[in-house]
Amino acid sequence: MRTWRATLPAALLLTLSSAAFVACDRSRSASPDDSTSTSSSGSAGSDRTEAIVNSGWDTAAGALLVLPTVDGGMVAGSLLRPEATELTVADTVGVGAAMGDRRVELFARSGKIGSALLSVEAAPKTEAGCTAWPVARLAIDGGSVATPWTAAFMAGRVTPVPLDSIEGLAVRDSARLAADLTRLASGLPDDTSQTFRTLPLVVLRAWRTASLDSGFVVATLVRRVNQEDAPKEERLVVVVNTGSADAKTWNVAWHERASGHEEELVVAEPLLAFRTARSSDLHLLFGRDDGIALGAAVLTRVAGTWRVLWESAVAGCD
Repeated sequence: MRTWRATLPAALLLTLSSAAFVACDRSRSASPDDSTSTSSSGSAGSDRTEAIVNSGWDTAAGALLVLPTVDGGMVAGSLLRPEATELTVADTVGVGAAMGDRRVELFARSGKIGSALLSVEAAPKTEAGCTAWPVARLAIDGGSVATPWTAAFMAGRVTPVPLDSIEGLAVRDSARLAADLTRLASGLPDDTSQTFRTLPLVVLRAWRTASLDSGFVVATLVRRVNQEDAPKEERLVVVVNTGSADAKTWNVAWHERASGHEEELVVAEPLLAFRTARSSDLHLLFGRDDGIALGAAVLTRVAGTWRVLWESAVAGCD
């Protein structure tokens, strides 16, 4: 896995973490029923709260996070505990108490899109050398949502900051934004790959805030080497502070660069921008899911500077 801890103004190339996937030879995780009874202990609840705080997670966002998975469809996903380690991703101890009334809110990048009732199942059985998060089942109010959701939080915990896709802009505005993003991305100092550095960057996806005095854009750019037998590509994820209408004042505040074979490359995907009731700081939730490994991270912006607030353990195969 890649570590998320590259903060700017001087963003660094993210490095491989040797602790990403560890042996899964551990005792049986508690079932959801076990977790409910275990969490009734005051000391257990206190220990879990302390572990969540120590993980860097903003406790005002609640003690659980649900992310969609490649094969989960609209009504199932993975339950992430902020304090989990690679050894404990499958555990459900304390989950019953943390679920409260089991009401969750479903979000897309554009904002809240629905609500649901959450239930949790034990992590699916995995092969040796693999781990998995517990399964989150969602009974969606009204039976379905019109827009695919990207994240779910316990109800009332977060307020979304809507992101507009570049695809929804007028053609002229879209072209101008893409040009500004490629200009900024091309000027990053860690562009050292002999394979890619002479190739032009193309905006693959981009979203921007629409209602903030000091907004930002988050985008994924790509450049490819078209080799028929083994196509390679480089992907660059950037968070750009857009403090004014003048793009010349914009700056790349965080970025992640990764390259490799096209079919194997997985980069951070922006899922939701949000605030909590406790703070006006902006948070940006990222996920990384290739159908084999799943992890997440939260960036936060304080006084114009983005930094990694929290990063999850990763469930997957080594």
